[in-house]
Amino acid sequence: MKQKYSKWVVGAASAALVASAIVPVASAASFSDIEDNDHKDAILALADAKIVGGYPDGTFKPNAVVTRGNVTKFLGKWLVSENYEIPTDFATEARFTDLPTTAPDKELLQYAALVKDAGVFKGSNNKLMHTNNMSREQMAVVLVRAIKTVYNVDLVADYKESDFKSTITDLDNATAEENREAIIALEYAGLTNVKAFNPKNSLTRGQFASFLNRTITNLAEETLSVKAVKVVDAKTLEVTLSDDSKHTVTLETALKENEETKVDFVIDGKSYSAVVTYEVTELKVKSVDAVNAKTLSVTFNKAVETEKAKFELKKDGFKSNFSTITWNEDKTVATIELTSKITKGEFTVSVTGLSDQAVTGSVKTEDEKVAGIEILGEVAPSTGTTSATVGYQVTNQYGEDITKLNSSSLTLSAAGADSAVANADGSITITKAAGLKEGDKVVLTVIHGSTATTTTKTVTVSAKTVVSEATIGTLYNKDGKTLTEDTNLAKDKFYLPVTAKDQYGKEITDLNRLNGANAEVLVTNTNQAVTTFGTFEKQTIDGKEVIVLPVASIVASGDTNVIVIAKATGKNAQAAVKVAEGVRADSVTLGAPTKVVTAGADILFPLSVLDKQGNAIKETVALNGSKGITITGGTLFEKDGELFAKVAAGSVVENTPVTVVVTSSTGKVATQTVIPKAATTPKVITGLDSKISTSIRELADAKVDITAKDIVVEDQFGQVISADELLAKLGTAGYTIQPFTDADAPFTVTGEIKDAVTNKITVTYKAGATKTAANVTFKLVKTADNTAVEASSYSKQFSVVKDSSFASYKVEDIKPIYVTGDNTAGYAIPAGYGKDIVVKAVTGNGGEVTLKAGSDYTVKSTVLSNVADGDITTADAANVDFDKDAKTATAKVTITINATGEEIVKDVTFSNVAPAVEKVAVVENNKAAAYIAGETVNFVTTNSYNVATDFNLDAFFQLADVVVTDQYGVMATVAEADAAGVVKGQAKFNDVATATTTLTLSKVSGDVVFSANGTTAASAKGKANDVFNARVNIGGQSATPVKVTAKVDF
Repeated sequence: MKQKYSKWVVGAASAALVASAIVPVASAASFSDIEDNDHKDAILALADAKIVGGYPDGTFKPNAVVTRGNVTKFLGKWLVSENYEIPTDFATEARFTDLPTTAPDKELLQYAALVKDAGVFKGSNNKLMHTNNMSREQMAVVLVRAIKTVYNVDLVADYKESDFKSTITDLDNATAEENREAIIALEYAGLTNVKAFNPKNSLTRGQFASFLNRTITNLAEETLSVKAVKVVDAKTLEVTLSDDSKHTVTLETALKENEETKVDFVIDGKSYSAVVTYEVTELKVKSVDAVNAKTLSVTFNKAVETEKAKFELKKDGFKSNFSTITWNEDKTVATIELTSKITKGEFTVSVTGLSDQAVTGSVKTEDEKVAGIEILGEVAPSTGTTSATVGYQVTNQYGEDITKLNSSSLTLSAAGADSAVANADGSITITKAAGLKEGDKVVLTVIHGSTATTTTKTVTVSAKTVVSEATIGTLYNKDGKTLTEDTNLAKDKFYLPVTAKDQYGKEITDLNRLNGANAEVLVTNTNQAVTTFGTFEKQTIDGKEVIVLPVASIVASGDTNVIVIAKATGKNAQAAVKVAEGVRADSVTLGAPTKVVTAGADILFPLSVLDKQGNAIKETVALNGSKGITITGGTLFEKDGELFAKVAAGSVVENTPVTVVVTSSTGKVATQTVIPKAATTPKVITGLDSKISTSIRELADAKVDITAKDIVVEDQFGQVISADELLAKLGTAGYTIQPFTDADAPFTVTGEIKDAVTNKITVTYKAGATKTAANVTFKLVKTADNTAVEASSYSKQFSVVKDSSFASYKVEDIKPIYVTGDNTAGYAIPAGYGKDIVVKAVTGNGGEVTLKAGSDYTVKSTVLSNVADGDITTADAANVDFDKDAKTATAKVTITINATGEEIVKDVTFSNVAPAVEKVAVVENNKAAAYIAGETVNFVTTNSYNVATDFNLDAFFQLADVVVTDQYGVMATVAEADAAGVVKGQAKFNDVATATTTLTLSKVSGDVVFSANGTTAASAKGKANDVFNARVNIGGQSATPVKVTAKVDF
C-alpha cells in the first residue's frame, strides 16, 4: 500500500491563507465565541481569507449545525479566492429549482451558480435544499469534487490506483458508493483520521471550517513522487513521476545485475530515490503452503511474468474459486486469497502461460481450529477502581491470530475477582465490585470448549507502567547489504529496530524490561529454520541509539516473520525478514546442440546449472568459482544471456567424436558426445533482416544499403549462417551474393557481398521509370564462371515512395551529451561525444525512411547554435546554462517537417560529469576494433595458458582484448603497451587517460600462488592443470572474470 498524501508545497494563490492557518495574525476576524473552541485557528484562517463570516452579534456559532446553504457560500468564496469568477447570469438563470432568481439572499444566488457551474454541487433532483443540514457524507462528496475542481487532483482515482486500504469501520453506513469513495478519499489524503466516520451525522460550522482549512493547507500543490521506474540499461532509467511525466535518468554507478538496488537521482533539480532490480530464467513451483485460514502461498523458483500467469485451483480434483492473486515485490510468490476458509483436503495449483507446459504444486490442508490460547502478561494494569485488563491471544494451527473470531466462544473464570470477560480486541477485562488494588492476585482460566484448549495464569493488578505497544522497523545493515545464507555475521551485522512504549506513549529504553524471565514483551520468530535472533540490545543507527533485535544465526534461505507482542495489552507488531539464497552449483544438465554440428565450427552445448534450491545459476562469476562447475573438453561460454559449454572450431573435425563432461561442485555430472558432419557451405538465401527498409524515396541519390548482417543465408543443413561466418564461407566455397532486378525497375542495383572488404549491395532510386515497385532478387553466384545458382535465389519487393505517402514523422530520443567548460566561458562538446538528430518518416504500411536535415526538415533552438545541420557537436552547446552545482542541464530543439509544417520538440540533456569507466568488456584477441565498430564478437570467459612464465597483465593481454565504455556510450581500447598519452593498461576518454588496469586473481583449483594481487603487478605461479580466475579492473569497474587453465608449469 502506498503512503497517504504527505504535506504539499503551498501555491501562491493560497500563501496568505496558509500563513494565517499556522499563526493567526492580528488582521484576522475576531469572534466572541471561539476563544476556547478546538476549531479556532481554522475559523480565523478562513475568516482572514474572507471565506467564512460571522453573525451580526459578533459570534461565529461554531457549534451550530452547518446547512447546505452555509457550505455553498463557504465553497463559493473559496473558489473566488482561487480566481474563479461569479457567473454573470446568476441573477437571470436559476441553477436549482428551489432557489429562484427572485430569492432575497443574493449572496447565496451568486455562490450557488458558481459551485453548480464548477461541478462542486450537483443538488438532489436539481434542488439545492439550502435550508437542510449538511451530513458528513454529503460534505465528503462536495469537498472531494471541490478538490478536483481547484487543484485538478482526483483523490478517488489516486487512492484506487495506489491500492489504498481504508481503516474506517462504518463505511457501510454511507448512503451511496460515491459517498463511500469520497470518505475513503479524505482518509487517503490525510483530511480525516477517525476510525468511525459517522456518515449520516450532521456536522458543525466549526468542524466544516477545520475540514476546509485542512484541505487548503494540505492540498495546495502536490509534491511530485516517483510513480514508476523502468530499467533501460545498466546506467539508464526511465522514470515516471506522479504527474505522469517521463524522464530519462543516467546513473553515475552501473546497476548490479539480478540484485535489488536503491538508487538516488535528480530530476529538474529535485532529489528522488527508487529501488530497482533485474531478472532470472527457467520456472517451476517450489512449494504451495497454507499460510492462514483463507490464503495459499505459491512459491516459484524465479521471478514470474505475472501478467502472463493464469491460475487454476482445484480441491480434491474439483475446481475451487478464489477472489484475488497478489504477488510479492520480487514476483516470486503468489498469494491466493480464497473465497472461503480452507478445509480438510488437498489443494492443487496449476499455472499456465509461463512455459510450454503447466507448472503445478499441491498442499494437504486441515480444517481451521483453535490450537492455542495464551494470557500474554503477568501484570494486569488497573483501568479503574474496580477493573483491570490483561492481553490474551487465540491462535489457529497456522499460528494466525484468530482472537476476534473466537472471543465469544471462550469461557473464563477469575479466582480473586468477580468476573472476567474476553473482548474481541484481545484484552480480558477483570472486574471486582469491592475494588481492585495494586498487588491483588487474580487467577484467570480461559477454556475453548469444542477443542478442549485451555490456559491458566495468575496475574497481579498493577498501577505501574507496562509495555503497551511496539513497532518494528525494517532489517538494517550499515552498508545496506542484503541478508543471504552466505552472509558472515561476524563481519556484517543485521538488526531489526524495535520501539516499545508504555500505556502513556512513553518510549521504554530499559533493556531489563524487554529481556529475561520478566520481559514485558513476547518475541516470536515464525520460522527458526531460516534464521534466529538474539536478545534485545542497543545499537547506534543513523546517529541515534536504538533498541534492536540482532540476527544471531542463519540456518537457510527463506522467509520468516518476527512478532513482538506487548504482554499487558496483546498489541503486536510484525516484520518480515528474508534470507536470500547463497549460490552453489548442484545439478547440471547438458543439452544437445541446437544447430547441426559441422567441422570447423564452434559447438555450443546448452548448459543448465541449478543450485540446491532448484534455482538456475546464470552468473559466470559464480560458475567459474570453487562452488561452480568444471568443464572437461570445452569451456564455459555465455551468449545472449544463456550458458553453453563451448568447443572451439579448431577442435571440431569431420566424423571425429567430440565429448564434453560438466561436473558440479557437489559431484553431479552431465555429458554429451556428438560426431561432426562436413563443414557448412552457403546454400540458399531465405530473407532480409526486418530492419531493412524496402521503401526508397522518389529523390535523387536516395538509396538502401544491404550488407552481410542484413541478409539471411542458410547452409546445406538449413541453418542460418552468421554474418562473420558468411563472409568467410563465401570465399572458401567460391561464391558471391549478387542482386538482380528488371530493366524497367524504378531503381538500380549494384555491388555484391563477397568478403569483409567487398560487402555491400546498394538499391538506388532511378528517375524516369513508370513503375513504382519491382522485385530485387538475390542469388549465390559462382566466382569461377560467374554463373548464378538459381535454386539459391530470394526475391523481395522494393518500392519507390513519394513524400505524399508519409503517414507520420518521428524523432529518435537523443542520449545525454558530455560537455566541458562553464557558464561564463561557455561549453564545448568534445570530439566523439556529439549526437545526430535522427528524423524518420513513416509510410502507411509501417516502412521507415530516414530524412535529411535542411532539405526535409529544419532544426532550431533558442539555446543551441548551429543545429540546422541535424547534429549537436563541438560549439553547439556554448550557451547551455547549468544551475549551481548541477550535473545536468537541458535544452530543447524544435524539428519542423518541411512538407507538413509539423513541429516535434525534443529535450536534449547535457552533462558536465567527466567520462568515467562504466563497463569493462573482455573480447576475443585482436577483435577490439570490430567490437567498437558494432560488429558481433565473442566475449572471453575461459581460456588456457600455455606459456612457461608467470601469468600477469601482459599474459592476460595476450589472451584477449579489453574494451571500456564510459557513461556516454563512447568506447576505447585498453592499451596493451605504453603509447602516446597512456601507459599499458590505460584507455583514453576525451584524451584523458583512465586509471591503470589492475589484475585480481583467485584460485579455483590446484596449487597456484599469487603475489601483488589486486595491483598492476599482480602475478600467478603454478603448475599444469592449475585453474584460476583472472579479472581486470579499471576505474572502479570490473570485467567478467576469465577462467584460466594452465597447460604447462608456469
